[in-house]
Amino acid sequence: MWGLYSYYVQLFGDWTGENMRDDLSRGRSWIVRGATLLAALTLVATACGGDDGGSGEGTGAEGGGDVDPDGVLRIPYNLQGAPPNFDPANQRPPSPATSIQLMVYDTLLRPTGDNGELEPGLAKAVDYVDPTTVKIALQEGVTFTDGTPFDAEAVKAGIEYSRDSESMVLTAERKSIEEIVVDGPLELTLHLSEPVAGEIVNMMAYGDFLIPSPKALADGVDLETNPVGAGPFELEDYEQGEKITLVKNEDYFQADDIRLAGVEWVNVAPGESLVNALRSGAVDVGEMVPHQTATQLEGTGVEVELDIGDNVMMWGQVCKSRPPFDDVRVRQALNHGLDRDALNDAVFGGEGAPMWGFWTDDGELYDPALEDYFEYDPERARDLLAEAGQEDLSFDMFFSPGVSDRAAEVVQAQWSEIGVTANLKPLTNTQDFFPDAQGAPMFFFPLERDGIQKVARNLVPGSVGNVCNWNDPELTAAVGDVRAAETGSDEAAEAWQRVQERAMETAASIFGVFGVRARVWNPDRVGDPSFMPNFQGRPTVNFYEAYIKQ
Repeated sequence: MWGLYSYYVQLFGDWTGENMRDDLSRGRSWIVRGATLLAALTLVATACGGDDGGSGEGTGAEGGGDVDPDGVLRIPYNLQGAPPNFDPANQRPPSPATSIQLMVYDTLLRPTGDNGELEPGLAKAVDYVDPTTVKIALQEGVTFTDGTPFDAEAVKAGIEYSRDSESMVLTAERKSIEEIVVDGPLELTLHLSEPVAGEIVNMMAYGDFLIPSPKALADGVDLETNPVGAGPFELEDYEQGEKITLVKNEDYFQADDIRLAGVEWVNVAPGESLVNALRSGAVDVGEMVPHQTATQLEGTGVEVELDIGDNVMMWGQVCKSRPPFDDVRVRQALNHGLDRDALNDAVFGGEGAPMWGFWTDDGELYDPALEDYFEYDPERARDLLAEAGQEDLSFDMFFSPGVSDRAAEVVQAQWSEIGVTANLKPLTNTQDFFPDAQGAPMFFFPLERDGIQKVARNLVPGSVGNVCNWNDPELTAAVGDVRAAETGSDEAAEAWQRVQERAMETAASIFGVFGVRARVWNPDRVGDPSFMPNFQGRPTVNFYEAYIKQ
């Protein structure tokens, strides 16, 4: 998340398709509704915070002697460069704005971090009625920080504000919201022009459904610098290039459950400066620390937690609409010429996993039939290139400096063994690749995205992330079926199987390796250091549970 990494992840998370984490990691996500949601809400409201194991069980906002009521959580972030934009409908990277927006606006639903399940947020129930209809019931007694009621009319205005935005950061699905009917003071129905209700429900935990105050909208408040939401925190101050300060919203409808008095994003450069800041206690927690940095912190007293994330993909995207990569045999050859085990060792210390589809082998949607689909086979790769008339293939390949340079070097060396020359070029302007691959036909990079968004934003029409606007009708149709289905249903699982099969058949990407997510924190200061996914699926501190110790 640091420096260029944060720039890339934010940009391609949002811009390219990283939008809207549907933490669908999720093959199985609740569709929150009715009594299930009310029961879950009761659990959330009555849960007591824990010590520092991240379990979510603990002392509660008012209980427990080790909670510092004035505690402020300090998060490192490279704040140099363009200032953040807190307007949820007109976002622009780079900035830590996505995590801050979660805290300022709150979401209708919240990801729990457990198998993609969702629980109540500002909505107490969301009902998937059919593929083109979604009903929402809102919590009672919620207000924006300017005193405006958070009711159905306000939510309608907020959804329309995002829907009508021309921002490429937001998802294409929002444009399918054709009509919003207010059924009562706290109830509304979304009617969709396309069968994407399953995805619309998942998106309610993320950025397309962040609701700003309708009064602020009507008054022309500049939400880029002065966000007005109904979340647990308010923006207090922004010192450009130095610090962003949030303070607790004491009027938040679940204020008693928030144990942080505030949160600060502190400017820290990537690399050694980040390591030193975490070791010295100058900052408290790292939400998404690069794997290389995290390994330097092991054994220093800083807690380090690593796990493979199926939303962290080190892979290649290529212009499949122009020669020579419009020939599937060329794409298949590059996939067979990739030694994923060696790539994993070089980039993630062997702690990642090869990509055989879009899910790791412990995921509910993993398809074992796809394992070793593109096994490392240099001879097969050379044969495919010969069949395609590309025995001496040479092309330019972008990489993200400081992020995917090592991966690109490994891939370059491996492909040289099959007679392919990949000329490495650092990507400093994303428009050189997205959307038309003007500067080079391939980009090898890390992408964070979960659920259908990691396919919909990169491999089907409708997103700037789908370079050269490639379209395989069979894959596009399967993605549409996932979007329409109720998440966790048999229909969704069957559609996902078709998505993965077709993506591999068409060599729709250069499938690399799933990466490693790293979370770090100071155990002497931070209690309940659990994490939840933000818009891109990146782990962000679960501020509903974390606290600062006395």
